[in-house]
Amino acid sequence: MFNRVVRLYLNSDFWFLNWNKRVKSLTLEMWYTLSVFFPLLAVTMILTMGFRGQSHFTFEWIDLISLVPYTLMMIALFNKDFFGGQSVVHRQLGYKVLDVKTNETATKIQCFVRNLIGPVWPIEVILILVNPKRRLGDIVAGTMLVDVPASNPELILTEIKVSKFDRQTILTLLLSVISLAIFMILFDPRINLW
Repeated sequence: MFNRVVRLYLNSDFWFLNWNKRVKSLTLEMWYTLSVFFPLLAVTMILTMGFRGQSHFTFEWIDLISLVPYTLMMIALFNKDFFGGQSVVHRQLGYKVLDVKTNETATKIQCFVRNLIGPVWPIEVILILVNPKRRLGDIVAGTMLVDVPASNPELILTEIKVSKFDRQTILTLLLSVISLAIFMILFDPRINLW
């Protein structure tokens, strides 16, 4: 999770994104997640291409292998702010997700709902340019992003170790899997339920 390449990536300036800190955050979140999951995605993509049958438009057993890293990556994206309202990139840049009504750290469910809107990222970018404090996901989830002092992103590992699986955690992870299944059914042309 924090190998040499990822550390180098997190500590880079990305000067071309400095014109808007929120757009920088949104972009770096996607890049970070891809950098963590890329090796696993690459291996399964090679396996899928090598063992796939003649038809690329039907769902085969090898597709189940490729679903594992994709599912893990999407669950990580949906729940990136799960620990203390701060993702790895938010810690690096100095952001925290708060509940709009209470000004407390957003709940796990709020963070999940906030990030579930991610697939409509072009709309998110437009809203970020208009209102840097709240994107569409924030409006739907009742959250806002606030500036806090930047911290060491690797501290998230400590939080992961001491976290407990409570009802909200289980519910959030279950909702992540259900949402992913719905996305797959709606948008994967190989899955034809009709």
